[in-house]
Amino acid sequence: LQIMAMATMAEAGDDGRKGVKGGNDVQYFDSDFSFEEHAADCSAQCEKSSGDGDGCPSTSPSAVLTEDDNDLLPQSQSKFWDAFHSNHSAGNFYKPRRYLTKSFPCIMQYFEKCTTDDASRGEDDPELLHKTNGDDRILLEIGCGSGSSCTPIMKQCSEVECSGDGVVILACDSSPVAVETTRRFIEKMKEKESDEKPLCNILFGVFVADPSLSEEESTVSFLQGVKSAYEQLASNGSNDLEYDGSGILDRGIAGIVLMVFVLSAVTPSRAGRFLEQVYQTTKPGGKVCFRDYGVYDLPMLRFNPTAACKSTTSDDPIFVRGEGTIARFFSVETTRELFESAGFTTVELRYCTVFNHNRKTGQKLKRVFVHGVFEKPI
Repeated sequence: LQIMAMATMAEAGDDGRKGVKGGNDVQYFDSDFSFEEHAADCSAQCEKSSGDGDGCPSTSPSAVLTEDDNDLLPQSQSKFWDAFHSNHSAGNFYKPRRYLTKSFPCIMQYFEKCTTDDASRGEDDPELLHKTNGDDRILLEIGCGSGSSCTPIMKQCSEVECSGDGVVILACDSSPVAVETTRRFIEKMKEKESDEKPLCNILFGVFVADPSLSEEESTVSFLQGVKSAYEQLASNGSNDLEYDGSGILDRGIAGIVLMVFVLSAVTPSRAGRFLEQVYQTTKPGGKVCFRDYGVYDLPMLRFNPTAACKSTTSDDPIFVRGEGTIARFFSVETTRELFESAGFTTVELRYCTVFNHNRKTGQKLKRVFVHGVFEKPI
């Protein structure tokens, strides 16, 4: 339990950002050390530990649970995440991810105001058409947690010239407590920012949804749930949002989908279903911005082998934290296979290697993440 707790605390510093703080001045670094050398060192250390009888979480797991156990089903995981967010209701366990718009430039490119020339070329350029339709400028975050991703994105949107057609940010989570935490922080942010710097025409909605649920476990599809959240925003009477629901269930709704440290909380047997529903929700030409834990990341190395979860569908390491939530660590090969099997094409995919500095101990902690951008074909 002590080792599992250490792993959880290490994940609190998951932002991978270094440099000065403050909006668009954040400096972003994602290649502090060689992944290949780090992986070789870790493999050698694991082999030595296994020979000494100590075991290694990545090479000699001593699985107690399987991914079909009740505690690993989405309904149980939702309750575990409820408990987690209730224990961290202040919402500051995870730092604001200010680096996201630097790591994924396509986010702000999607939101920034198009020039007259771009708009006039929209009919001939599918990507520009995808970008310039006012009712299409929708970002969907899946797994919003306490709002540490959507909050800095909204703030940075307020610092650029946003389109008058309206910007829509939808966020969802399987945990009702997480949804309420995000809602509360967004409302506080809007109150604080309204006098100093209006948040353009940004419309925000947050709701409970889980793309990993099967048809038998949910009364509506994930896309229908997103559509309902969008309709609710439109029904609030905003003149900036011209809602047209025709064709949404056929062509999708979101131009940008943000998946940050969320797929690692899904068992491998459900990851395919999860991404299929994400694919249905993404508009043709839309992009999924993906960031999650990579193999040989620090928390993975700190897990006790007895915390491993046995999977029949993946060789990537899966573990259960002390509070019951799932932690999965991806290779780029597995990530590519998952997204392309769902229908996406790969635009970017690589390991991000980041030093996190522990100011208290002076240690450099090696973090490994998988960064990816995936596109739904037009």
